[in-house]
Amino acid sequence: MKNVIVLIILLLVTLSCKAQQIVPVEKAIEYRDADSGVPDGVYLKDINGLLNKYLGTWKGTVDNKNYTFVIIKYKNNLSRGVSQDELMIRYLITTSNGTVIEDTRSLSDDSSYVIKGDYFNKTASYYVSSYMGKNADCGQSGNLFITGTKLPNQIKLFLIPDKVMINIQNCPGQKAADKLLPVDNEVLLTKQ
Repeated sequence: MKNVIVLIILLLVTLSCKAQQIVPVEKAIEYRDADSGVPDGVYLKDINGLLNKYLGTWKGTVDNKNYTFVIIKYKNNLSRGVSQDELMIRYLITTSNGTVIEDTRSLSDDSSYVIKGDYFNKTASYYVSSYMGKNADCGQSGNLFITGTKLPNQIKLFLIPDKVMINIQNCPGQKAADKLLPVDNEVLLTKQ
């Protein structure tokens, strides 16, 4: 009798456990567009290695600012057993004479100032990340777009801010040129 009870318990546990379904990370946009969300237990995994071309340390200059981006891949464990491979981006921005404007390289992974990945567009030609700087109300927030180039050691990056209209009165001393990440110009980055 004891063996029968143990067997029934094992059978129930086995039936109640669902295997995690692995889906290519580039399919995340389909779930977003469908408005149904990602089903419970799905792992949006970078099985095709699409995130790998963005990994590493990248440098570039635009608008008299020097940019260094350090990009890694990580597994983000979301709710309901859903996981997704994403990019995490830390950065150093300096003036042309080396004065540090912003440096997030030593911040913890859970800092809101560390740029977190989100999704690929439908053709996987660019990757979108969520960005929030220290002055989010003054245009330092939005979607950061990263795309490859014809050269394997170069990528392009630019920001589409959340707030297009900025009330300068609420952002004393700020001009359009004060944006940390490039908005009007994309920055061409070279892998180091």
